[in-house]
Amino acid sequence: MEKVIEVKNVTKRYKLFDDSKEKFLSLFNRENYGKDFYALDQVNFSAYEGDVVGFIGTNGSGKSTLSNIIAGIVPETSGDIKTRGEVALIAVSAGLNNNLSGRENIELKCLMLGFTKREIEELEPEIIEFSELGEFIDQPVKSYSSGMKSRLGFAISVSVDPDVLIIDEALSVGDKAFAEKSLQKMKDFKAQGKTMIFVSHSLGQMKQFCDKILWLEFGRVKAYGEADEVLGMYEKFLNKWQKMSKKERDEYRKNVLSTPVQTETISKSEDTLVYTTTDEFIDESDDYEIQLESRLAHIRGGKSYIYDAPNNQEASKPSDKLKNKVYYVKRSTSYRFEKFYLLSTKPSGEEGLIGWMKETDLQTHVTTFVDKDKKTFKLNGKGSAYNTAWGGKKQLVFDDLSDMKNETIVVEETWFIGTNTWCKGYLKENLIWINAKYVYQ
Repeated sequence: MEKVIEVKNVTKRYKLFDDSKEKFLSLFNRENYGKDFYALDQVNFSAYEGDVVGFIGTNGSGKSTLSNIIAGIVPETSGDIKTRGEVALIAVSAGLNNNLSGRENIELKCLMLGFTKREIEELEPEIIEFSELGEFIDQPVKSYSSGMKSRLGFAISVSVDPDVLIIDEALSVGDKAFAEKSLQKMKDFKAQGKTMIFVSHSLGQMKQFCDKILWLEFGRVKAYGEADEVLGMYEKFLNKWQKMSKKERDEYRKNVLSTPVQTETISKSEDTLVYTTTDEFIDESDDYEIQLESRLAHIRGGKSYIYDAPNNQEASKPSDKLKNKVYYVKRSTSYRFEKFYLLSTKPSGEEGLIGWMKETDLQTHVTTFVDKDKKTFKLNGKGSAYNTAWGGKKQLVFDDLSDMKNETIVVEETWFIGTNTWCKGYLKENLIWINAKYVYQ
């Protein structure tokens, strides 16, 4: 599949001023006045032909800002954006002139997209019919309700047949019947292999429509992966977020923003487990493109192999000696209709690369950091404890916790792994990882 959207280290910075005087002085010395506000901070993700990517996050997370940057409406402060083909943004009032009628807006938008007068005349009845505006089509847009504006914008955008469609909360206003008709139109686009971005607070619509989810948190990427996994993590987060007081939310935001953005650097090194060199492990090829990952992986049972590179499968070794442990996934790629993951014994930014394995030979889960506040729990006497998150048999610290019921564990970090919460902390002076279902407050 061909890459249609590529976002690399995109940052959007605004200046916030205390008063008009400070704003005026900033015209002469911008760096010394105003406070920096990062609507987006080093955002990375890619979407391929046919992908439907949902943007989720609480209010102010940067979803609309990123949508507008991809659509070319708002410029990024730094970073790179690449898109293939025509991009259409559908948002309430986006691209509409309030002083013109609905019909005049159709003509203006189509002219701006390069359509001829004759082509517009042929498209116009279809657009008006889809919008269901009837006699209101000749009234000024400023007299429209938000739902009517959304219907007109949606009708124009889908009728001009864009290559990339971005829907930003456009289905959150208006009646249910029109939303269902619009979703069906989007499904038709999906069947045609078009790439779409869907921004919505409706997790039901996300589950129904999206393949992948990009979770933004205060302008940063919290997680990006398969819809079921990321939405499961997000729902758990929302349950916690909705119970927080304003003070707790402010503290949570402060903790997130005080942590440097994690940018992964692959270090080429030796790994004595399997290979003596890793020179081939991260070389880009014309045959495939490599993407960042934030996952953990187990090697499945049965015969499987580790490769120097996805396009060099002759250089392989059996994975038998590496089973019954958990590994870090640092990169992923697709080659000849198969997905591959790059495994490592160490987390991001550290040495320890092993090699590439086929997705079908692995069990993987998205991993996401939740918080770093210290908490005290008790064990319920079930489960096991490991020296790494989601560990295997070879990483057990305590294989049976039945005789440690009500033992105290001091938790220092909390993580989502797949659909489960994992705790990192100290038990009897041992640093361990344990599934949260085996502890209680």
